[in-house]
Amino acid sequence: MDDDAKNWMSWGLGCLLDIGIFIAAVALLDTERGASFLLYMMLLAIPMLVVRKVFFTDSTPQWLRVVLGPIGAAACLALACVLPIHLDDDKPGDGPAKSDGPAKAEKSTGGKKQEAANAKPETVEQVLAELDSLVGLEGVKTELRKIVNLAKINEARRAKGMKVPPMTYHMVFTGNPGTGKTTVARIVARAFRALGIAKTGQLVETDRSGLVGRYAGETAVKTNAKVDEALGGILFVDEAYQLASSDSDDYGKEAIATLLKRMEDDRDNLIVIAAGYTDEMRGFLDANSGLRSRFSKTIEFADYTTKELALIFRSMAKKNEFKLAPDLDAGLDDAMAKLTAKRDRTFGNARFVRQLFEDATARQADRLAEAGELGADALSTLALADLGLGERKKDVRAPTVEEVLAELDALTGLKPVKDEVRRLIATARANKMRAEKGIDNGVTMSWNFVFTGNPGTGKTTVARILGKAFRALGVLDRANFVETDRSGLVAKYEGQTAAKTNKLIDSAMGGILFIDEAYQLNQGENDQYGAEAVATLLKRMEDSRGSMVVIIAGYKKEMKRFMEINSGLESRFNRTIEFPDYSAKELAEIYRSMAKKAKYRLSADTDHWLLPYISMLTEKRDKNFGNARWARNLFEKSVERQSLRVTELENPSADELVTIRLKDLGVKLKDPAASDED
Repeated sequence: MDDDAKNWMSWGLGCLLDIGIFIAAVALLDTERGASFLLYMMLLAIPMLVVRKVFFTDSTPQWLRVVLGPIGAAACLALACVLPIHLDDDKPGDGPAKSDGPAKAEKSTGGKKQEAANAKPETVEQVLAELDSLVGLEGVKTELRKIVNLAKINEARRAKGMKVPPMTYHMVFTGNPGTGKTTVARIVARAFRALGIAKTGQLVETDRSGLVGRYAGETAVKTNAKVDEALGGILFVDEAYQLASSDSDDYGKEAIATLLKRMEDDRDNLIVIAAGYTDEMRGFLDANSGLRSRFSKTIEFADYTTKELALIFRSMAKKNEFKLAPDLDAGLDDAMAKLTAKRDRTFGNARFVRQLFEDATARQADRLAEAGELGADALSTLALADLGLGERKKDVRAPTVEEVLAELDALTGLKPVKDEVRRLIATARANKMRAEKGIDNGVTMSWNFVFTGNPGTGKTTVARILGKAFRALGVLDRANFVETDRSGLVAKYEGQTAAKTNKLIDSAMGGILFIDEAYQLNQGENDQYGAEAVATLLKRMEDSRGSMVVIIAGYKKEMKRFMEINSGLESRFNRTIEFPDYSAKELAEIYRSMAKKAKYRLSADTDHWLLPYISMLTEKRDKNFGNARWARNLFEKSVERQSLRVTELENPSADELVTIRLKDLGVKLKDPAASDED
């Protein structure tokens, strides 16, 4: 073999060794050191080439040709381990960028842990000072200080070699949206890192979608992956109650079981915070016996008060270099009270304020653009008008009050009901007129009703009309009408009724919740689920006073007994409207109205005999008589008979095809072949 061949063989063998070292380094080193190794290798490539070209001769030993590359690779590896090249964008000496809140979470597992590990060390006092700077949340701050103080003492005991009882720091955060649960969770993570409880201190945020898979076997994998991402820090599960949405939710159960196992297996390296609405989280903790034993601490996040919301608005304005005009500075608290008067548990709290601030800046921009004011002072000033008080998005589909009253008058019968509804509309109309004149008499009207009467007397129809009127007058913010009964409020299993009731109420917020046959919510002393639904409803009615209208309906006697089962019912539902049965004459009018609407006409004899026939049929009616529903059934049967009759005619005229005769009505003639006149 000639010398050139030997030289190439030695070089190739050296390259193979280099590649082996490179692969091992990439596999074993972390991201930063692996990248540093690669950079050192690239920097060394040119000097190595110069050595081979200039200093290597025919007399250079083959072993030196082989090991030169691996020696260089080993040197790069040592440099990468001892002196890694930092790849962040911060200049030397710069601390972490100032921020009013925790940094946005990274998506990468390694990125989160590395970022937390590389963060500038904080003392627990610094972290608690940031907690204290948050607006409101006094109860939360007190509870967290207790937890931190206990953790500090335990760490002090451990440092002195004293025995420390086993502690778990898993928590449940309950409260409405925008009350600071996620922000506080991030602060807790940093505090626990400062205390050495959470080694890396990262907060991994997730919800049901991040834990539950779409097919069998995927849920455990997803849940375990999310837990692995949070090891050394905190796993924050928002809206955790959605993992126990129903008894048949096997995937949710699997996620809970997997999470509980990991909380036990990694109890020294994992903290879990589960968050959500108060009532729903109670149901969540009851979904698995292991949940209450793992989550021993619950912290309630109260809604912000009006003054606290105003403080948050001021803080946002200051942070964004805006100032408040004198009228806004003086009137912000009152304005916030008016804007949040109809809040419910879906109210966004701080999120609402953020949206309000963004909308205010948009209105300010429109105002200044139209006025041509572009001075620095004007550009940085927000005025009271920018809050949009009194503004209301126009709903082109919403009828006027006059149109609603015309629809009410068009109904057959129901004179006492119409009179009562007119009084209600007049009251709401007068209240609106006073508000427009700036008159505040301090009276908050209760618009919850009991509708009593037999089936088919127009209770649902009138409820819908009332909803339209209240929407037109500003009593309600939305035109939604949610109709339900016991099945829509009561669950099949323990702990799920409150969540089911709350979910339905949420859907009715801003509109009307109509509960038909409401008396069925009381099916005896042992009906715990029905009682729970009633209690949940009453609490939400009080908490969301003025944010929705609730109408309960049913038979008169049954509703009277129902109102006596809970003292809160009579105080919440202080208006009762009784719907009388339709008279035979009114039923005949309803029949005629249905025929006209369907473009049928009655023959002369049918029109003449309709009332006597209906009087005869309805002479012996009871409380189960269907009233207007009965009239609809009679009309539909008439159409069926008429259709059968005209299809047997050889060549019926267009007029005959839409004519209802006596035999179609169901009147039995003496002679089947006779005409109406016979």
